[in-house]
Amino acid sequence: MSNLFIIEAPKKCRTLQELLEKIGVTAKVAATKGHLYDMPASLQQLGVDKGFRDFERKLIIPDIARYIRELAAEAKHVYVATDADQEGDVIAWDVAELIADIHPDPYRVRLKGMDEDSIRAALDETTLVNKRDAVPGRTRAIVDRMIGSVFSKDGVAVGRVSTGLLGLVKDNPPCSLRIRLVAPSKDGGRPWIAETNVVDPLDGPTADKLVKVRFPPLAVGHTAPKPYTRPPGNMGDIMVRAGDELNMSPAEASSSLQRLYEAGRMTYPRAGSRGISKSALRKVHDVLKKSGYEFSADKVSEKKETDVHDAPHPIGKLEIQLDPAKQGFDEGLRTLVARDLVRSGQTHAVQLAIGDVAGRHLASLGFPNKVCDFVAKLYWRREEGPRYPGQESWPKSAVIERRQDTVLLEVAKEYGLGRPSTWAGEVVVDGVRKPTGIIDKFLARKLVDENFKLTAKGRKWVEASPPLLLDPRISAYIEDACEKTLSGMMDHPEREPWEILAERIVSVLPPEIQQPLFGAIDGVPRHPKEDQTAQFRKTTTLDDIMQATREKTYDYAPAMPSLTDY
Repeated sequence: MSNLFIIEAPKKCRTLQELLEKIGVTAKVAATKGHLYDMPASLQQLGVDKGFRDFERKLIIPDIARYIRELAAEAKHVYVATDADQEGDVIAWDVAELIADIHPDPYRVRLKGMDEDSIRAALDETTLVNKRDAVPGRTRAIVDRMIGSVFSKDGVAVGRVSTGLLGLVKDNPPCSLRIRLVAPSKDGGRPWIAETNVVDPLDGPTADKLVKVRFPPLAVGHTAPKPYTRPPGNMGDIMVRAGDELNMSPAEASSSLQRLYEAGRMTYPRAGSRGISKSALRKVHDVLKKSGYEFSADKVSEKKETDVHDAPHPIGKLEIQLDPAKQGFDEGLRTLVARDLVRSGQTHAVQLAIGDVAGRHLASLGFPNKVCDFVAKLYWRREEGPRYPGQESWPKSAVIERRQDTVLLEVAKEYGLGRPSTWAGEVVVDGVRKPTGIIDKFLARKLVDENFKLTAKGRKWVEASPPLLLDPRISAYIEDACEKTLSGMMDHPEREPWEILAERIVSVLPPEIQQPLFGAIDGVPRHPKEDQTAQFRKTTTLDDIMQATREKTYDYAPAMPSLTDY
């Protein structure tokens, strides 16, 4: 009997199977094609009962489920190697329930890269599929569906994240226009740079005039320079950099990172960490040292213990000296990440200049006092330290137009709206690519113009949305609450932990949100727990199957198999 590895993406099946064969693991690889189960697309039918059970959650493609069960029945061991994020954890538990009567305790493998070393490392860290890991994703899905179903009406789509983003844009409109001002240094060293969004008292015409000004030399301030190291970027940071440096949309950057991951040229992309473990750094240390730039792995921020993944970083040979903008999206993005990683292994000191001279100079040229004061108080800075890839030796003043989707992503990331897996994405329907990420969908609705000012449609949606849901802090609170653990929620004999947690989250929301949500399910009778194997075999209940199988086979969790078991 061979082993069975279950992953999400069909495109990764052959790659994973070949890598497993290289390290001596005989296995078949099958794909779920994303989530196995989902709620109805329409929100008109809520599908959640008074016990917060999402009873309308059904198999998306029954034939895939049937195929997985057939392969599992022939397998010695089953390994669920879906993505090591919350979506992957949900799928992993769904697979575990789907094959509960065949393999009651499948193993969980969290892949961090599609290369031989990463596969070995992931196998060494094999665990059992854990129901607890699926709680945040399942809870979030229930709460978000309830909010969307209850509050969306008259053509106005209300969502926990999208409505929070709308409220944020309404109260604090982002700016796609930035200005970079450069002034020479009195000591003859590197020039001083000040950057700011074009906001009051600045406007477009004023910005165009400012970049043409030849500023007088500025003196070093009295504050001692502060040394610092810049941590590696997480996925959100990388996507923003890709927009600013490579003119990539969030969807393009996300897809590019995923392709690189599947090709074994980048580690797992959907990571929120801004640190890299020492063991992972050893894989790229020699390559970065040979780049011609100063680099020390000891200076790179280390991954926190609470982080599941390292910050995304390249795998394999690198050519940092090449211009990322000329390499195409995939390789250009990979080079950009590598360049930033070199900078993370360096120490720089920030020196500040006295900006009053710049303000007085503008006054002598006839600029309004408000503009002169604004520019004088900007953060005039320069870095002292080793050279890093892509560094401009003598930059020039410029007006910078940023991508609107990049700016919106930056705002969503800053305020904790959404997650890496929801910021950007797309599906292909009848040959047409349709955005699924919150950034693209928000802009596609034309709620704001190119300057992030509310359109007539946007104002209508604001008026029709619950005021509290327009507060991004509500969305961030719910996001955080889905990660919590309630005492006893894993041990309830009749309810799932995500049902208990979802009820608790709704019960502590403000009355304006809480009461309509409870009202929507108050008259919906409780539904029994569904046996996911029922349609494939004659059985009693899922709990009975799992308990009976465990009692017959063993009375403790099985030991993790070693590589010699394969």
